[in-house]
Amino acid sequence: MSESVIPSPGVLERVLVTGDLAGLSEAQRLEYYRAVCESLGINPLTRPFEYLRLNGRLVLYATRAAADQLRAIHGISILDAKIERRDDLITVTVRGRTRDGREDVEVGVVSAAGLRGDALANAEMKALTKAKRRLTLSLAGLGWLDETEAETIPGAQRVSEPQPAPALTDEVHALRQLLAERAKGLPDDSPLRAQAREAWKSGDAVLMREALSKIEKEEKDEQAA
Repeated sequence: MSESVIPSPGVLERVLVTGDLAGLSEAQRLEYYRAVCESLGINPLTRPFEYLRLNGRLVLYATRAAADQLRAIHGISILDAKIERRDDLITVTVRGRTRDGREDVEVGVVSAAGLRGDALANAEMKALTKAKRRLTLSLAGLGWLDETEAETIPGAQRVSEPQPAPALTDEVHALRQLLAERAKGLPDDSPLRAQAREAWKSGDAVLMREALSKIEKEEKDEQAA
């Protein structure tokens, strides 16, 4: 996170320990959102996570986009699925495996009380989807809620929040790459290195060109000396 959006130590601790994002500003939440996506290797522009207000906390929950991408990244395969109906409940148990051989079992449960025909069939598919999503998140090492679970939690309220900015242009990608290469030769404590870092994070073409210009000027001054 850039210095302008770094939360206080107390707020940051609450985020890391409880997942509560309520104490973060809009800019801080977006930065956290991007950082989570980057750490998992998933595309933030596909809305892989959304916000949920739960028991006074503002938390992220995983959407279908997150589950689909995580399944591809980790090579998760569904090995077996078992559907049972008992006491007006549909329970689906699924077993899966990752590309590296790790296996796990998860369940998805939905109510089937009073359902018949297409409604009952849809409930079975929903239970299967819930089980597969839970399995995917478990095998990916995430203990987060899936959207199929969020729908059934009493008092849970979905929150509309700004999503990450649109995809960067080719020009910005090129400037970022050039700036990163030129900044490598600067001392760690150099103000220019810090400026280059902030310009790179901002994705602002004007700021990156300005940082590159200053780096070039400093290099020329050093050669002239």
